[in-house]
Amino acid sequence: MQIIQPVDQQLWWEVARACPYATFFHTPRWTELACRVNHTVRDRTIAAILPNGVRAVLPLLEIRRRGPITALMSTFEGCYGGIIADGPLSSRDAARIYRQAYRWNISNFYYLANPLAPPETIDTSYRFGDEIAHILHLNDDFETIFNRFDKSARTNYRRGLREGVRIRRAASPDDYTAYYRAYRDAVRRWGEDDNYGYSWEFFTHLFAFEQQYPAEIALWVVELDGAVVGGTLAFYWNQHVTAWHGTVTREALKRRAMVVLDIEIARDAAARGFRYYDLNTSAGIEGVMQYKRNFATTDHRIARCRYRSPLLTPVINLAQRFRHRSQHAERTPAQASPALAIDS
Repeated sequence: MQIIQPVDQQLWWEVARACPYATFFHTPRWTELACRVNHTVRDRTIAAILPNGVRAVLPLLEIRRRGPITALMSTFEGCYGGIIADGPLSSRDAARIYRQAYRWNISNFYYLANPLAPPETIDTSYRFGDEIAHILHLNDDFETIFNRFDKSARTNYRRGLREGVRIRRAASPDDYTAYYRAYRDAVRRWGEDDNYGYSWEFFTHLFAFEQQYPAEIALWVVELDGAVVGGTLAFYWNQHVTAWHGTVTREALKRRAMVVLDIEIARDAAARGFRYYDLNTSAGIEGVMQYKRNFATTDHRIARCRYRSPLLTPVINLAQRFRHRSQHAERTPAQASPALAIDS
């Protein structure tokens, strides 16, 4: 097996296009976006060429470095990661590739398994938990698919249309601005502070990418009474459409806008020949999971994996304790009375 690092972009694109289970998150595009919006991350993707000619890619980002010690993630923002390949891989082949991310100087390596990937491409040696991805399989004409939805989803869709909910693709920076306003409104509604979540700069990069790559990125916006009141950002690759980020205002929720939005995105995906509309994971929130199941989705249980270096972890823990004690010692004279300082 020949290991390649850094990876030639052409090779990576060819594998991503040829791999039937590759998602947008496995493409160079997602890594490019990560490096643009976060200048502290670095592309550390590796590729492998097997003796039989099969080519494999493991997308990797360096998310932290202290001297030679590095932490890795596959992929950006903890989205679907792991190996993609342009031919069959054995579990032994996959294990050899993953071992490239378990080197002595790698303190941590985290990834969320790809729900579409064959089991033999996923190394669960360091599994620490599970998520459920909710995927609508677009394997029939859309009316047949629609009739499989829970009655509540079908009823809310029709009511939403009657109450004036309209869906379209974003067409201008103003659409992104309105979407971002709805997002920050939702953040405040959730009780989070102004530093929570994604910045406006992040969405300006997404808008620029959508202009360049409209076949891969789409912001679908919700309109009520002629005003944009939310939407969903979807990514497209091969057979797979992922709803990655979405929000609507409280008024739009009351008018069933999210149901209309998801159904119209799925309808468009089916019309364009995609096989999967992936409503993504739900962080174990039961109400969100039930909402997605109302669309007759299939539950795909996927692994969360985290490798921690058995050699470096004790050293890192010791350094963190030392740093914590040093910081505490520096604060104590200014924050405590002399008696408390002596007692401590």
